[in-house]
Amino acid sequence: MLRATTLAAYPHGFTGREHGDFRPPTGAAGRMLARLGLPGPFIAATQVHGNRVVSAPFDGDMPEADAVQSRLPGTCVAVRVADCVPILLAGPDRVAAVHAGWRGTAADIVRHAVWALGGPGQLRAAIGPSIRGCCYEVGDEVIAAIGAVTPRDGWLAGRRVDLAKANAAILADLGVDAEIVGPCTHCSPDYWSHRRDGAGAGRQVGAIGLPL
Repeated sequence: MLRATTLAAYPHGFTGREHGDFRPPTGAAGRMLARLGLPGPFIAATQVHGNRVVSAPFDGDMPEADAVQSRLPGTCVAVRVADCVPILLAGPDRVAAVHAGWRGTAADIVRHAVWALGGPGQLRAAIGPSIRGCCYEVGDEVIAAIGAVTPRDGWLAGRRVDLAKANAAILADLGVDAEIVGPCTHCSPDYWSHRRDGAGAGRQVGAIGLPL
């Protein structure tokens, strides 16, 4: 399981294919909690490629959202991905997991998550394995939508977009340093990739919790 040095003080990790398929329903969530040393629960929302941020635990049904935050020690918040960007945020008493595909990036999801956590302050960030600029060629409308919210700091090369670098640029603009870990999911057979494998692709997760 991949971990980031920036989040060394927090139970966290980014999974690959070897850790199981996290599409719900799945037993992989229990194994994730055990690896992180957290009692749980394991909490993820129904992701819709938007910019809504919700707080765990939930009342009632699982909400539609693309970022989940928590201030409860022991609770694990997570996002499921298969090319989209998993982003983990952590502060002294708060953590969040963020799902950012191109639509979420264009909707400024990571900026919404930072402010939902109270602002940049002492936040730290890690960005996990996702499809990278080597493999992600897009149309003009996608480039324009991302460019409307993202400082132009190395995320665009011709028609190839690096969503990890785009979100890192947004975080840097807010004053939050982000560590990017892991390979391109499309290039590496060790990760699920929706663009490479199609609709049958499994899901890996980025997950984080506050230590007990």
